[in-house]
Amino acid sequence: MTLRFEFLDCVLVDRIVDEAMMVLERTGVLVEHDASRARLEEAGCPVDAQTGRTTVPRDAVDRALASAPDSFLLYGRDGTPRVRIGGQETHFAPGSAALRILDRRTGAVREPDTADFIEYVKVGHGLSNLSYLSTAFAPQDVPQEIADAWRLYLALAHSDRPLVSGAYTAHGVDLMGRIMEVFRHDRNDLVKRPLSIFTCCPNTPLRWGEDSIRNLVDCAEWGIPVEVVPVVIIGATAPTTPVGALVLHVAEVLSGIVFVQAIRPGNPVLFGAAPATFHMQEMTSSMAAVEALRLCAGSTQIARTLGVPSQAYMALSDARFNDPQAGSETGMSAILAAMAGVHSVSGPGMLDYVNCFSLEKLVFDDEIVAQVRHFMRPPEVLDDLPMGELIQQLLGEGHLLTSDHTLRHWETALYMPGPIVDRMGREQWEAAGARPHREAAAQSIDDALARYQEDAVEASVHEEIRRLLSSSCQGDAAPLPPS
Repeated sequence: MTLRFEFLDCVLVDRIVDEAMMVLERTGVLVEHDASRARLEEAGCPVDAQTGRTTVPRDAVDRALASAPDSFLLYGRDGTPRVRIGGQETHFAPGSAALRILDRRTGAVREPDTADFIEYVKVGHGLSNLSYLSTAFAPQDVPQEIADAWRLYLALAHSDRPLVSGAYTAHGVDLMGRIMEVFRHDRNDLVKRPLSIFTCCPNTPLRWGEDSIRNLVDCAEWGIPVEVVPVVIIGATAPTTPVGALVLHVAEVLSGIVFVQAIRPGNPVLFGAAPATFHMQEMTSSMAAVEALRLCAGSTQIARTLGVPSQAYMALSDARFNDPQAGSETGMSAILAAMAGVHSVSGPGMLDYVNCFSLEKLVFDDEIVAQVRHFMRPPEVLDDLPMGELIQQLLGEGHLLTSDHTLRHWETALYMPGPIVDRMGREQWEAAGARPHREAAAQSIDDALARYQEDAVEASVHEEIRRLLSSSCQGDAAPLPPS
């Protein structure tokens, strides 16, 4: 048995998908890159002569859904299989891609640098409840035309875990593909044993800008798994009602799936979601708003119906700091993501509308994920049915603390949180020094850094990748910092 929250009636799922297909067939999407548009037209997605929009016939959607795999493996840096995306399990990874960090030592919000990113990777590498890492934020101490590739390199240099990444520019995927290829025998080996999922975002409403469509096409050509992630803003760039917003969202995701499969049939692709709700008074776009969570749940259910792995931005917060709002938004959306059956959740560590990354939040979110995983385990009969003997022991002793049944099962039946979660009584807490939350988080980070063991990458690999990066810098770029 697997717990599943279903937001939509199954008949409504079919109606939403049917309407989305009608939108693609009649209205289409604007593809703002001539070469990509021509290539997609050759693959069966004609351009409307009057509007210039690329239309997507229903049979093209059907073919794409038939060729897209319902699950796929992600591999580590060493080429060994690590995670299967699809099936019944929900995986969590840090969110992407913040422009600032919350300094764990000073509490100030500032621009991140290479040292911050290396520290994050070392800590994230040891967080066992996160299935893979991400290129969570962009170091600002390197030429920005290679910032996307630089953070990918740093992640691969300091951890052997798979990751979620993506390119900032129209030309970024090729450089990042060549960096990942260094860790494989050749390009075909990278296709067979992918080590990263790349995020590609259509430009709502119903548009693929030059950067986004070129990234999508390049990912397909490289054989990189793609998560198609619309950022619909409910009430602004999308209808304010859940069904209307879902129709637009589904149409955009399906267009990306069709385009990927047109370039490389069978390429792994995820049905992504990063919705936000437009606040009509504050003029902000909240990714933790309840309406955005509803869209994520609906999108996940539709993805499951269509047989495509799902992704969503959840387990994050719009709060500026690690406060009660951050905890409540993260915890609520994390458990909802698991109950909805999202396959890949991006969000832990993220604050402030995905603009700020916090290492303190990441270690606490790892605990939240652990408890979500424990909650989602299907219950089993474990020497407790029939229960007559246990009832007699309980009535006779008044407790079961020392019963054989408790001694056999408590270590697996009861989740024991780590030190970042306070389970002490007040007197115990005061006797232990009344340590505030930030000190517990700092200790968890320091412990993770102390446990980290470098699995060194050969010097020749570093040299080859740095050569690729340096050759991609324009003009008299500053030397790359130590990695």
